Amino acid sequence: MLLVDVLEEHLDEAEFRWLQWENALGAPDFSLTETARLEELLLAHLDGLVVGASTAVEAVLRPAFETEDAFRISAAAYALLALGEVDEVLLRLREAEPEARAAIRRALELSEAPGLGARLLDLLKREDTALQAAVLEALSIRQEAPPEVLAHFFTHDEPRARVAALRAALPFPQGAARTLLPSLLDSSHPGIRAAAIEAGVASGVRQAWETCRTAVRVRDSHSLDAMVLLAMGGGEVDVALLLAVLDVERLRPHALWALGFSGWVAAMEACRAWLEVPSVAQLAGEAFAAMTGLRLEGPYALPPGERPEDVPPPPELEEDLDADLVPKPEDDLPWPNVTAVRDWWGAEKKRFVKDTRYLLGRPFSGSGLVEALETSPMRRRHVLARELALRSQGTLTVRTRAFTHVQRAEQAKARASNSRIRTQPFDSGLR
Repeated sequence: MLLVDVLEEHLDEAEFRWLQWENALGAPDFSLTETARLEELLLAHLDGLVVGASTAVEAVLRPAFETEDAFRISAAAYALLALGEVDEVLLRLREAEPEARAAIRRALELSEAPGLGARLLDLLKREDTALQAAVLEALSIRQEAPPEVLAHFFTHDEPRARVAALRAALPFPQGAARTLLPSLLDSSHPGIRAAAIEAGVASGVRQAWETCRTAVRVRDSHSLDAMVLLAMGGGEVDVALLLAVLDVERLRPHALWALGFSGWVAAMEACRAWLEVPSVAQLAGEAFAAMTGLRLEGPYALPPGERPEDVPPPPELEEDLDADLVPKPEDDLPWPNVTAVRDWWGAEKKRFVKDTRYLLGRPFSGSGLVEALETSPMRRRHVLARELALRSQGTLTVRTRAFTHVQRAEQAKARASNSRIRTQPFDSGLR
């Protein structure tokens, strides 16, 4: 009985630590090193479940699937896979409801169980399209989907499967780029269109880049992925398209987020100006810092817990019963000290040249991109990893939602091969 109590405690802690770890992966105030510390705690409790072996399976792990807690299910599935119960986990994946299936899929993405990739490929032969989509997403994250399998799903009936296949196919096969890409770029499904744009850009297809620019000009909710892509890959002239989106109030936060990956002086100037608008000041500060290299701390940020006078209290302190109490990642960003940042910019802006792109205050380079990926806050690393993959035509990837030891190994490879990283704007050399 004592062993069961200990195993229950391990699962409770694994559930909680998994939640913490997933939150850290998208946090604006966590580094890779800090996330690794949380991960150590998670893995310690997962290992504790594995040590319990058969007792853990019967008394703790199988009952976890009867709950509705996604992180508890992920932890239980991961432990079962580590114990060799692959058949059981795959059966549960097939029979699960969507929420539980997503939780099991997350465990499958992370598991290092021997032969798991081949078993997942077998599941793609089943006729369940939703299951196929989930399995393909897991295989894509694991980087175990062969090119011929991805090509089969480019025209799949399930949009999720098509998106997963397109995002994993960098670069796009030349034959498919000629025959399939035009229709994919014209898809009415925004996810398919966004994935096709990225695949096309990585493959050097001019039509994909023009579709990206058009999507930004539309200025609607489907422009968000295109804005980030235009920011990371556009030249100085493309900044004007992003600056125009700032006029659309509901898209302004997204435009500022995108501009932070731009690095051109016009983008820095715009973000500096929006520091004075409380509704987007934190996002503008984050973007400005990412481009200029100024760390928003010490004199350049308000003290922790302090807010500008004209900013309403946090939602949890408001009396409005209709207030949205769900925290957003940007809520944890520092509030910039506008006067101090303005003074810093006045003194430093002369060293930023208008026809040069910057990242963390230095002219953009392949080695600089890898360094930013290693040192930037976790939530920014997902976009930086996308840029690395696009600029290396898929030869250098860092899976920013994998365990940190995997990420570090992939970063080391990128660091050793940064000469493969193209630094020109994406429209350079398109056909």
